[in-house]
Amino acid sequence: MFDALFKKLLIIERLSENVKENWVNITFEGAYKPQIKSAFAELASEIERLSLQSSLLYFIGNTPKQNVQEFIDDIQPNESWKITINKNVLLGISTNGIINNFFYLRSELIKWIRSSDPFSEIYPLNSSKFRIVVNGYNNVFGGPNFVVCGNNFDFPDLLWDQYDENLIVENVHIISKSRFLIRPLKQFVSFGEVDDISIYFFQKSILVLLSGLCNEIYDTGNIILKGFRRISLDIGLEYNGIEITADYQNKLAAAVQWIYQKTERSDLRLKLILERITLDVDYSLPYIQGLFSVIEDATIQAKERYSFIIYERKDLYQKELKDLLKDIKTLTDTFSSKVRSLLSNLLRDVLAAFVLVGVTLFSKVTEIDKLFENKLIKYVFLAFGVYFIFSALIQLIIDAFDLIRSNKEFDYWKNVTREYMSKEDFKKHRKRTLGTRLLGSWILYITILFLYLSVGIFCIYMPEIWPVIIK
Repeated sequence: MFDALFKKLLIIERLSENVKENWVNITFEGAYKPQIKSAFAELASEIERLSLQSSLLYFIGNTPKQNVQEFIDDIQPNESWKITINKNVLLGISTNGIINNFFYLRSELIKWIRSSDPFSEIYPLNSSKFRIVVNGYNNVFGGPNFVVCGNNFDFPDLLWDQYDENLIVENVHIISKSRFLIRPLKQFVSFGEVDDISIYFFQKSILVLLSGLCNEIYDTGNIILKGFRRISLDIGLEYNGIEITADYQNKLAAAVQWIYQKTERSDLRLKLILERITLDVDYSLPYIQGLFSVIEDATIQAKERYSFIIYERKDLYQKELKDLLKDIKTLTDTFSSKVRSLLSNLLRDVLAAFVLVGVTLFSKVTEIDKLFENKLIKYVFLAFGVYFIFSALIQLIIDAFDLIRSNKEFDYWKNVTREYMSKEDFKKHRKRTLGTRLLGSWILYITILFLYLSVGIFCIYMPEIWPVIIK
């Protein structure tokens, strides 16, 4: 793919005094030699063949030149020059979802990958699918999201059945000043041997897998494990020892894939494997090194314990569900009692008002008109109205406070004591029972409350309404 370009760059390198390369550009610097004119013209021709004309930048001293012809015409003996290939132009081209990039200098690729942060949002492999072509590289390695090769190479298929990467963020608490990404499948090296280049890609993959096997991770590289004991470790961001192997990566991947399956309890699986790890891991070593001799046995034992728990889980799940529905019934009964209490209070207050007004004030029917002419009756009805409104508001505040507190206590208690029911099951049962009952109760409650306020307002304006009724 880039063989002809690499041959042209080899000529430029021989004529230059300094070469720098990274992920986004490669720069050659040197002093004038007669051969550079033809070498630059050939390079420009090859860049044009690749449709990357805008990627070439020319400088004579610190003065930029528009194109290769202007560069060739203007450069003079004893002048310094610089030429840069901006790889961003290449990185902006995607073919079937794959972006191609190249590294002319193998040493610069190693330098770049060693300094890269696999958890960073700007780390290329976290965002796109790449084929990285390396000049003179005879091996090939990579995974479903990237391939590093010396020439064109197709991507392998890889499927982690039922694996859900989103579950990692739900179970691992990330403490970072910037966006911190944990994407094992994008970093995974599924084929190829460990060599001077691939070892750093294997290391990045192992680090990302390790971040899924902890409870908390900091952007500084510290992690927290909560098993039978709570321990703090350094994950080992710079470690490149003999433990960095394809076999170690595959064992970690098997553990991560087993834990984070969308059809299973990922929180319980992570808890089980960390309980074993915290008992066996060497605290004096970085996590990347200490877990090497532990991960296989820890995964096997966690699977065995999980199978036993699931075997016992059915009966315990039914008991948990029975207790949940019992608690929900108690809570819904509380809602219903609040509605009945408000209705009862309304009927009681209205009846009391009728009795008081009817017996004490309207005992003399012939003097009703005179009573309404008396300001005292206005104050009586005003007092009734204020009482009804005040009573309604006080009951609303107290009942709402009790219901909200009861609801929160219910959620908290079930979340603390729940061991055999997933959050999804809990929310589903809660929504289907309590949610519907709560909605109906609030509708009735608001309706009765509206009647309460209406009676109060009616009483306040009764002295003005009565003459209209009489007429």
